[in-house]
Amino acid sequence: MTATYGDLVGRAGADVHAGLLRVMRRGFVDAKQAQNTVGAYYDLLAALRAHTWWLIDPARVRSQELMGQSGTLDGDDLDRVAARLFSELGPLTQRPVWLPYPDADFDHPWREGAARLGAATDLLATHLGPRGEPRSELAALVLDADKRRGAVAFIASLMDVALKADAAIGAACRHRDIPWDQVIRWLPDRDVAKRLAHRLSELASWHDDGRGLRDVATNLYPVREGEPLLELGDRMLRLRHAAWQLASTAPDYSVITLHDLAGLGMAAHMHTAHAHGIDLRSDTGSRHRLVTTALAFRLVMADLHDYIAPGPPDPGIRTDVLAVRELLAEIAPVHRPSLPLAISDPRTRATLSTLHGACEVLGQVARMNRTTFATLARSGQVHIPTRLLGGDLLSEDAISAEAKLAGARRVVAPVTRVARTLQAYEAIEAATAHVSAYTPVAVRSAHYDHPAVFRQTEFEGRP
Repeated sequence: MTATYGDLVGRAGADVHAGLLRVMRRGFVDAKQAQNTVGAYYDLLAALRAHTWWLIDPARVRSQELMGQSGTLDGDDLDRVAARLFSELGPLTQRPVWLPYPDADFDHPWREGAARLGAATDLLATHLGPRGEPRSELAALVLDADKRRGAVAFIASLMDVALKADAAIGAACRHRDIPWDQVIRWLPDRDVAKRLAHRLSELASWHDDGRGLRDVATNLYPVREGEPLLELGDRMLRLRHAAWQLASTAPDYSVITLHDLAGLGMAAHMHTAHAHGIDLRSDTGSRHRLVTTALAFRLVMADLHDYIAPGPPDPGIRTDVLAVRELLAEIAPVHRPSLPLAISDPRTRATLSTLHGACEVLGQVARMNRTTFATLARSGQVHIPTRLLGGDLLSEDAISAEAKLAGARRVVAPVTRVARTLQAYEAIEAATAHVSAYTPVAVRSAHYDHPAVFRQTEFEGRP
């Protein structure tokens, strides 16, 4: 299972609470363990601050401006309150000499939590370039300031818990007879920072629902081979990303790649329909949405066959298309008799869910391919043989008619011919209107509310 942003910050939340419970229940064995724990505590605060800072200003273009402003405890500007909180915490990464760092081999949940928060930041950063430009189809989510600020609500709640851990650390230090002046230098009064963290959590909760980024996975697409259902889902996500790249950059001048993807769309819907027991040869089956969509993909595939473009097929996309075709034939072979499946069977449910996920991804891919083809057509690099130009089309395009009379073998695709292809893509959009664009379908993160390890009763009556 590919870890998502929600998985990482959810586990970091569990680490924050588990580390606090460890200090409260076990205390410290000696002064060395106390010093290491305080070091881990500051590592955690540094990670929480760094991650919050990235969510608020990922490109770091407003850092100086925000740090130069002063936020109030009851202010309504989330960015200013966060900046005030960051300044109240003081130096955490480059610490004063009296603040310890943990030993390299020191094991504590707070260190795990800090590492996971750093990984969560890196995960989101893979979707953006060095200047904040999008690098994936999910970059729109990461660039959405409202969704990022919704994610701040959960991180701010962890900051709130972490800042309150100083009381438990101080109590545990007293039991080990650590000099009180040393403890005070380690854990100065942070009353203002605690109130700012609470205010930050309140302000962030007004944005989105706090879950806008939970399903964002890293912008890497490994394929888990060996298990057909997992492999199919992984390859479909990689194909969707490849289709997004085709649509978001300069055209690669390849119609063959678009033809390959249209053929896969037809095949996936036919295999899915067969898996449902739909007879593809009957009139009843032809009225089913899966069959209608398969026919729409077939029309696009046949339409694209007429075009000629200088670009070769994309080798990566073709490899995945061929692999997915083999997986479809293995999971839902159409040469076997079509029989209704028992939906109550868990394996059947997983199979149908994966097949429908593949169909949804291909519906999204078709929308991106329409944009790719339109861009390619505008480049003037798409041609069509003159022998395929009919009388109706020639009567509307004098340049093509003149070229055919002059004996030219091919011409730049006329506007009316291109429009017909775009209409064929629109038919796929109409058939897949139930599919939302750019939505992750194969990756679902865990719920990351406060973990069950955090129980308020555990803290009652303790220092």
